[in-house]
Amino acid sequence: MAVRRILFLLADLLLLNAQLCTEIPNPGLLKQIDAGNGLVVGLEPTGNVFMLNGEDWLYLAGGMQHVSVGISGIWMVDYDKHIYRLLGSNLEKVSESFEQINAGGNLFVAGVKSGNHPMCLSSSEFLAMKPTSSVTWTVMSGTMKSLSCGLQGCWGVNTAGSVYFRTGIEPQRCQGTRWEYVPNTFSMIDVGSDGKVYGMKKGGDVFYRDGITDSKASGTRWTKVNNINARAKHLTYDANILWLITQDDKILRCQM
Repeated sequence: MAVRRILFLLADLLLLNAQLCTEIPNPGLLKQIDAGNGLVVGLEPTGNVFMLNGEDWLYLAGGMQHVSVGISGIWMVDYDKHIYRLLGSNLEKVSESFEQINAGGNLFVAGVKSGNHPMCLSSSEFLAMKPTSSVTWTVMSGTMKSLSCGLQGCWGVNTAGSVYFRTGIEPQRCQGTRWEYVPNTFSMIDVGSDGKVYGMKKGGDVFYRDGITDSKASGTRWTKVNNINARAKHLTYDANILWLITQDDKILRCQM
């Protein structure tokens, strides 16, 4: 594993319509990448978690199946379905029986419990957390295989690939009010801290959600991103940067 390499290895340079993608070092072979609040984390199939720090990927933890970073910090789920959050260099165990976690909400955390049950941790619960203290999760209703949250709310994808937006979410009332169906099918959705939304098809095509406003938080239509000459197997977005793990295991940093 090469840990220290130059960040911007110029392998795949694409400059079309002011969009620029550069390949960056891979700490191994990442299966997941997540960006939020100015940080980028990655997960190897072996369960090792890394954080991008300048030119280096820094090792954070092992034995994990999912990782998320955002306003609420860095959170992980291990192979035994236990949730942890990273406090300094220490992992604090939070809850059990979760498949996926998302730290992108506005001082609230969302996750999917075993059985595809979406849950959330309100801002009051999150801010009151102390090491070894128990927390109370709130049911969001419905069934989802994954969640991604931003300042304007949460997006969910169910096992059939159908996409939904959760309306009425507030930090103190993170469960929201209802799931609004958003036509199209995707294998995953990711929301940036600025509220922009990207989706990935099963075949690796990437789409952007147009028309997101304060009055229409779910947007109006999906637009294919045609200016990236790569098929993705995982994506994440934050602060005008789209990060991709390609199907040939490259990591691309795309200025959007």
